[in-house]
Amino acid sequence: MTYPNRDEHAAQRRELRDLLANLVSGAVDRDGVEMYLSTGAVLGVPIPGSLLVTAEPEDVEHPVRLPVDMLVDGLRDKYGKRAEVFSVELPSGPAVRCRRQEHTDDARALGQPADRPSTLLEYYVPVPNSAAWLLLTFSTPIPELADVQVEMFDAIATTLRWSYPE
Repeated sequence: MTYPNRDEHAAQRRELRDLLANLVSGAVDRDGVEMYLSTGAVLGVPIPGSLLVTAEPEDVEHPVRLPVDMLVDGLRDKYGKRAEVFSVELPSGPAVRCRRQEHTDDARALGQPADRPSTLLEYYVPVPNSAAWLLLTFSTPIPELADVQVEMFDAIATTLRWSYPE
């Protein structure tokens, strides 16, 4: 005796599971230490966004941290007019803020059209007492909501604080 497949959404759940597994694998490949995905919706409309936290370890050959202003200059050289780059003061200390639009590999994999780039907001935060950096990469694929989400991302970045064991 056979039973009909009563789970009509199994294929969609499997596709979502595979998609999330690929996103996590990509984050691990980029040395991600934390990843957050928005599952929220407003009036039934999903509000996609993500935060990937990566650690840029100390360069053993150059154990002195690059000054924040030099990183600002380097990112401005790298992205030119395609990015807003400047130094900021967070409660955790000085940091570099970089906002730009980009069509990422992850967005392409999700089927995002090439004419609708994601908005990326990155914070480069020096790790105290080391030459390492913490990189917060926020992303949203909806240009119409980007400014509002960037405000939220900025607010999240201001919650970063360092704590020291006693």
